[in-house]
Amino acid sequence: MSLIQFSSVATGPFILFRETAERIFKSINEPFRDEGAFAAEDLPDVLARLDAAAAEDKAKAAALEAERERRLREGTYDDEIRAREADREEEEKNRHREDAVRLYQRIVPLQEMIRRAIRHDKPVMWTKLGR
Repeated sequence: MSLIQFSSVATGPFILFRETAERIFKSINEPFRDEGAFAAEDLPDVLARLDAAAAEDKAKAAALEAERERRLREGTYDDEIRAREADREEEEKNRHREDAVRLYQRIVPLQEMIRRAIRHDKPVMWTKLGR
């Protein structure tokens, strides 16, 4: 797994796994390259797309949780015990999966960097670390 470092003169850098960066770029319909930059004048549009992707992912997470809660409320006590046991097993199985941390949570550092870069009228750049 390679790493991608995002940086801007307006703030300190942060690092993401390449796969996470690709996932973020896909969510905003932006082609991903190992190195690149968002020009200062493009940042408001990029931020709006990131905000929309985060809101969509939050809504999906809330809908999944609401459905799980509905199933628990409508079921019997035995159904609830089985559902909780299945949830624990699923959680254990997926402990190290990409979805363990939701997309909207992974977007936050980039959103904050872009907000600061907009305030200072600076670009946001990224580059691959290592080989």
